[in-house]
Amino acid sequence: MTRLGLSWQDKALVFWRMCISTVLNWYARWPLKWQLRNLWVWLLVRYTPPQRSAGLRRLPALSEAAQERLPLYCKLQAPLTLPPGAVLAHEVSIMRHSYYVGDMLRGLYPSFLDKRFFRLFGDVNWVPDVPSLVKSRPIGDDNQNGVLLPMDMRRHLRFPRDPYDFRMKRAGMVWRGASYQPNRQLFLNATAKMPFCDAGNPALAHDDPHYKPRLSIFEQLEYKYILSIEGNDVATNLKWILNSNSLCIMPKPRFETWFLESRLQAGVHYAELADDFSNLQQLFDHYESHPQEALAIIRQANAYTRQFKNYSAERLLSQHVCQAYFAATGQLSND
Repeated sequence: MTRLGLSWQDKALVFWRMCISTVLNWYARWPLKWQLRNLWVWLLVRYTPPQRSAGLRRLPALSEAAQERLPLYCKLQAPLTLPPGAVLAHEVSIMRHSYYVGDMLRGLYPSFLDKRFFRLFGDVNWVPDVPSLVKSRPIGDDNQNGVLLPMDMRRHLRFPRDPYDFRMKRAGMVWRGASYQPNRQLFLNATAKMPFCDAGNPALAHDDPHYKPRLSIFEQLEYKYILSIEGNDVATNLKWILNSNSLCIMPKPRFETWFLESRLQAGVHYAELADDFSNLQQLFDHYESHPQEALAIIRQANAYTRQFKNYSAERLLSQHVCQAYFAATGQLSND
């Protein structure tokens, strides 16, 4: 179960926490559950006449915290006119990108089936030319054409419970992931000779110097410090790290999703790693000597993740984002 040198009381505590965490994490990621849910909402959209949504515009009010997030997701300023090529919800196929499609349609159904929009699925690391519904976008002041929705939630918004307390964890840093991106290659080169850092790519050939065997999320959670390194866009592991009892160590983020990575503050929610990874040793030594500082950051990171765990509240907020998109593009003026 674990290689940590724990007392039998701690081992018993970890065992029960691990059992509960494993079941909850398995259910949260269970593909069939998500596929059936996506198929159901797609069928609802596909066979609901678009004109019926005209009388369903009034959405429930948002909480104060959600109202603060709304203008960060949709920064569009009216009046805007969409160019030709925008689609209706029932025209979007579920045969490709089903996890994106299902999550997007939950924001559109049932109120906005008669409205047209552009969408981009996958890792969007550029600002679209036209206002588009996206999972990700670059962080910046000119990214308003990327309107964020919680897409591919099964992969990007999951929060498995950490069975370990910080005091139980081993003193070291860990990272696993693909490494074809230049910044990740630089990262692996920087960590190659650091004995406290267990970083590597399990997909490489076993004789590759950057190969390391696969570690599950729970095996990575055995470490006090978990590294989060962006790839094509955001780092997928960032959300579950910030929800854990480990300290997140990462460079300042360049991309953001529904998780609003742009709101994360160095020294508050994570420990900031230099872009050239030159301060790894310094960060490790500092937090090993100042564990209370690490715990303070972990507590604030945990508090940040809580706002994303209420599924019904997040869906309502996504519907308000869609409403803001259609209002800015002049499609709600007569409603």
